[in-house]
Amino acid sequence: MKKIFWFILAGCSFLFGIEGKEVFDAKCASCHRYYISLNELKKNAQSNNTLLELKAPTLNQLSFGVRLNIGDIKADEESQRLEVEEFIENYIAAPDKKKNVVPPEMTKFFPAMPSMKDLLNEDEIEALSNFIFDYGEAMIIEHSAPFVSFEKAKELAKQENKIIMIRGILPYCKWCIKMDREVMVEKEVVETLIKDFVVVKTDVALEKLPLGMKSLGTPSFYFINKDGETVIAQIQGYRNKQEFLELLNTVKQNAK
Repeated sequence: MKKIFWFILAGCSFLFGIEGKEVFDAKCASCHRYYISLNELKKNAQSNNTLLELKAPTLNQLSFGVRLNIGDIKADEESQRLEVEEFIENYIAAPDKKKNVVPPEMTKFFPAMPSMKDLLNEDEIEALSNFIFDYGEAMIIEHSAPFVSFEKAKELAKQENKIIMIRGILPYCKWCIKMDREVMVEKEVVETLIKDFVVVKTDVALEKLPLGMKSLGTPSFYFINKDGETVIAQIQGYRNKQEFLELLNTVKQNAK
């Protein structure tokens, strides 16, 4: 599924996806590393950058930062992309720490970014902007347990003797985003979900929950037994890694 996602992303974004990576590699990668989990980055910040010795924010930090802080996250995606492109164009020409999209506690140990004015043309800026915009969400998919439709989940749960977990989310829900970026990508969480669960991800503003269940708000979790009909639990609210693992273990015990 991850390979398919990247193929689709490359196909739909041919003009900026591949070229954007080339621009990043040529103009940015000497300072900015690609993906490092946010939990590792937090530990690095607590050590005052002695663990990773980074030169600048990582690409996933930049991607998450522009998507969360530039433009209206609730607006249509194309409008936000244009605002992100304008921001990046202005920022690389005249870097200003006051306008940084990454929290200051994560960047306080980095030197000021030098101006890159006139070092990128308009096409390169557009390509780079779109690459940065897409990167964070692509990394969430790559590093998380795969998710499927509810119909497919019923089929897999029965075949593999697993529990169905439906994640109720909204694209602009702060705590849904936090769980995606900090919890669902953690190795132990991914391994537990792949081993015992089939994951469904549902935008509760666009899709109805199955079996007559009502949305509890977001983020929320709805657990259904392998028969595809018996609801085991319905839970609302953010969980950190340890709390979420405890929740999954409790659900497994109750499903027996």
